Amino acid sequence: MRALAAATLLLVAAPCRLLTQSEAGSELTVTLLTYETGGRVWERFGHNAILIHDAASGLDHHYDYGRFDFGQAHFFFRFAQGKMWYSMGDETDPARVIQFYASEGRKIWSQELDLTPAQRVALRDFLAWNIRPENAGYAYDYYRDNCSTRIRDALDRAVGGAIRRSALGPSGFTWRDETRRLDENNVFLYTGLMALLGEPVDVEMSRWEQMFLPGRVREQLDRVRITGADGVERPLVKSERILAEGGRWPVPERPSPWTWRYLVLGLLLGGLLAATGGSPVRGPRIVYLAVATLWELVAGVVGLIITWLWALSAHMVAHWNENLLLFNVLSLALAVALPLAVRGSARGEKAARRLALGVTGLAALAVLIKVWPAFHQSNLDLIALALPAHAGVLLGLRTRPLS
Repeated sequence: MRALAAATLLLVAAPCRLLTQSEAGSELTVTLLTYETGGRVWERFGHNAILIHDAASGLDHHYDYGRFDFGQAHFFFRFAQGKMWYSMGDETDPARVIQFYASEGRKIWSQELDLTPAQRVALRDFLAWNIRPENAGYAYDYYRDNCSTRIRDALDRAVGGAIRRSALGPSGFTWRDETRRLDENNVFLYTGLMALLGEPVDVEMSRWEQMFLPGRVREQLDRVRITGADGVERPLVKSERILAEGGRWPVPERPSPWTWRYLVLGLLLGGLLAATGGSPVRGPRIVYLAVATLWELVAGVVGLIITWLWALSAHMVAHWNENLLLFNVLSLALAVALPLAVRGSARGEKAARRLALGVTGLAALAVLIKVWPAFHQSNLDLIALALPAHAGVLLGLRTRPLS
């Protein structure tokens, strides 16, 4: 009887083991792919994707977010308004995608996630629902709702909020810090972004918010631990590999100090304008007119863009921008008045001096307001550039006619 009971238990246990082994979701493998930053403007944040491999069917799905199309109707106008409509994508040949990013010299990481079969099914089903045409589009935000935050949120949903709980602490970075770090390879892009971004990007992020960057998602997942169905705590990342070494577009760990560089440039520009503006020789006076007019024209156009973004767009990160004291419509008016002043027009000279004094005074005010805690925008780089340059225009208006 004991032998018969043992045999019966074996017969019952075997189907149980088979059932466990074939549990729904056990055929799925979930991997996070992280692509290093690239060289184009829209590639500076990097990219990531969720790769789901189905061993039963042999199918792969490479899900990613943040896709856009320049050919979309009114794309650039909507971009200027801050009303960008992006979408989700799915590639069934991930090897081709990986090869593309590798060919651009971008480092690629692969992290297999140790999810339960039920979690893998839930994630797969959510992504399959999300990729439907009626669900794939979304209102894009560079910091709050982008390709990386969507990946972060999908994974966090699958693990019951474990990623968010692990990332509640401060990051030690502001939004501007991360933007500076990623874009300092291009001085024109860097300067433009620092001019257009306002005070909202100068607050410290939590590590959860910091995961608007794909690289930060990858780093944070290495810290996450989850509890399995057996009650045992384990790392979320089961294994990690580097699929491509990349390294073509390196990014520093912290943003580099650039204020002194802008100060040197501002002093050189201001000194040139002050020296050539008061020269009795015609040649230097022509140099002053050309450089001063171009500088104030650029400053005025930047001021118009700042005004648009703050007053008329949904780009919240561009609101409350103290750089409006450095770049504003007065500079445009000064760019018009300067040729009249340098050519000997009494009315033009009077107008140019008043405008130059106003422009320089506003730039000086950008320094003075730093004593009030309410004004905490990190814009010393641009003050160091703009204040000496505007002052040089003012000092150079010791006019005498060109003719």
